Amino acid sequence: MSAPVLELRDVGREHGRGEATVHALDGVSLAIMPGEFVAIMGPSGSGKSTLLNLAGGLDSPTSGEVIVEGKRLGGLTRASLAQVRRRAIGYVFQSLNLIPSLTAVENVMLPRELDGIASRRARLEALDALREVAMDELAERFPDDMSGGQQQRVAIARAVVGDRRLILAD
Repeated sequence: MSAPVLELRDVGREHGRGEATVHALDGVSLAIMPGEFVAIMGPSGSGKSTLLNLAGGLDSPTSGEVIVEGKRLGGLTRASLAQVRRRAIGYVFQSLNLIPSLTAVENVMLPRELDGIASRRARLEALDALREVAMDELAERFPDDMSGGQQQRVAIARAVVGDRRLILAD
C-alpha cells in the first residue's frame, strides 16, 4: 500500500493574539492517497483557503504537522520548502497569479525553469500541459488578452506541468 501524498496531523492555525485570536483551523487531520480527488467544502470563512495554504506550504500551522510525500514541511529550510512546492505541489490560486508580462506558455514554463529544467524541454512540457487544457493554440497570448476562463485554464496547466502528485485548487 502506498503512503499518503498529503497528510495533516492535528493541524491548527490561529491568526492574531489574545481576545482577537481567530481559530481558522483546530485539530484537522486528514490523509490523501495518490490518485484521490478530494473536495473541501464549507461556508465562506470556514478555513478552506487556510487549509489549502497550509497543505501547499504557503503558510505554517500554529500546531500539528503537514507532510507532503513523506516530508514534514515544518522542518524544512526555506530553500527545501520552495523545492517541494515547485516539484511536488501544483497550486491553482483563487486569483490565478499569472504573470501579465509572460505569455501563456512562458507562465506554464516558469516553475520548470526555476527547477533547472532546460528551456527547450520546459517549453515542450508547457505546451503539452496547455494541450491538456485545450489552450495550446493560445500559447503565445498574454493573460490580459484572454478571457477569465482561458486564464484559469493556463493556471491549471501551470499547476499540472511536470511530475506533480499533489494539485491544490482554491
